[in-house]
Parts: sequence; C-alpha cells; structure tokens
Amino acid sequence: MSLEIKNTKNLILPDKFRMVALIYGLPGSGKTQWVGTAPNPGIAACETGEGNGLLTIAGMGHDYITPANYMEFEAFCNGNLFKDKSSIVLDSLSDVNQTFIKDYALSIPRTRGESPKRRLGIPELDDYGTMGEITRRTIRKLIDSYPDKHIFVTAKEKYDKADPENGQAETLVGPELPGAMMLGSTAMFDFVFRIRTRQILRDPKDPKSRFVQRYIQTAADGQGTVAKCRGNQPDGKGHPLLDPIETINLETGEGTIPWLLEKVRAGFTGQEK
Repeated sequence: MSLEIKNTKNLILPDKFRMVALIYGLPGSGKTQWVGTAPNPGIAACETGEGNGLLTIAGMGHDYITPANYMEFEAFCNGNLFKDKSSIVLDSLSDVNQTFIKDYALSIPRTRGESPKRRLGIPELDDYGTMGEITRRTIRKLIDSYPDKHIFVTAKEKYDKADPENGQAETLVGPELPGAMMLGSTAMFDFVFRIRTRQILRDPKDPKSRFVQRYIQTAADGQGTVAKCRGNQPDGKGHPLLDPIETINLETGEGTIPWLLEKVRAGFTGQEK
C-alpha cells in the first residue's frame, strides 16, 4: 500500500508552491519572451528559426535543447534532463504535435492498410485521435517527472467555430492541439493563460503616445476564451489570486513569471502584492 494521507494546505506553502501553466496566443504575441522570464529555466526549443524559436530571448543566456524526434522529446519529458533547474519550459507544444508526435502517430501501422495521404505524411481523421492521446500521455509524464520544478508550456492559438449540429453552441478560443486536446490539455494545468496585445495611449490626450501593450487573460471572459486560475484565496470562497487581466511590462517586471509567482504566494499567505 503506497497511499499517503496529505493535507491541501501543504500545496500552498510559499516555499513549496510550483506553477504548472500553459500559455497560448497568436504568433508574435510574446509567448517565448514571457516564458523566458521563468526562474532558472531549462528549455526544450521545438519551433523553427535560429535557436529553434529562441532568438527573442538569446541575450538571457538560458540553457536549452533541440529535440530532433519523438524519442528525444520523450527523454526530455521523462525528467532525465535539467535536474539543476528551477523551471522546465516547452516551447511549443503545438509545434511538437505538428512534427514529432505527428510522425510518431503515422509510424503506427493501420490494420486496414496505408493510404496515399499517410504515405505523404498527412494525418487522417483517426490519426488525430492517436496524436491527442500521445500528447496527453507525454504532457502528463512531463508534469509528473519534474515534481519539484515549475512547468511552463506554450502553444499557438486556435479558433474552434460554433457547430450547433454537433452540440457546440459557441466559438472557442484555445491552444492549437489535435483532437480533443484543445480542451483536454487545459485540464492538466493549474493555470491556463491567453496572451494578447492591444493598443494603449500613455497619455489619453496625446494620440502620438500610442503603444502596443501585451497582457494575459487568466479567466474565461464569456466569449469562448479558454483560461483559468486555480490559485484562489485561502478563505475557501473561490476568489482567484490573479486578476482576469494581467498586463505585461518587461521593464518593470509586471506580469512576468516571477511577478505572478510572488503575487500568488503573497495571496496564499493572506498578503497583497
């Protein structure tokens, strides 16, 4: 018998709390730059471009790996790397699905034989279900294999249009993942953030003071956005410790990972940031 009785209060001890978060958004919205603020991160870079997508944080001096196939990606998820790090970062899960996981799913023989599309590396309908399950297993392994580290995973943004005939009443905005994992993946994380941009006037009277502000949605907005914050005030009344909108300012640190961690930890102790 390996069952151990635990107490929920131990989950919010400031020195033991860890953030397990998924952040998704459109290309160029600042996902990589945001996860680059994670404390002492080890990164699996899985996008394209110089540094496999890490050019925006090149000056930060973070350690990273670039998996070349599913087996190398699975080794990363198994907890065999970055044992001296405080945070584990995967950038991005959408790209992993479109490359390593897709290729691995297509390598599984089909009982009814291959098709011309599959031979060209194009998934068919049943392949997306396989890709979704492989994704679920590997992400579960990633979260469980690094129990003492923060986990941050990025994904691209996807719009799933309303389909009343199939029972979907509203258009959903969530992470770009295969099969049912658009919603299924979000249940695996304590925090699900959508990063966005908007135009703001520094001086309401001066149109030339306009600038682009990045911000994070931490809660559902009633318009189909998939977002959540499991970090609640310790009074048991379900009030989130994060605001529905958290602005990002890299110069002041507002909205970065250390800033959010401090805000959640302070909230758990009944303090205010």
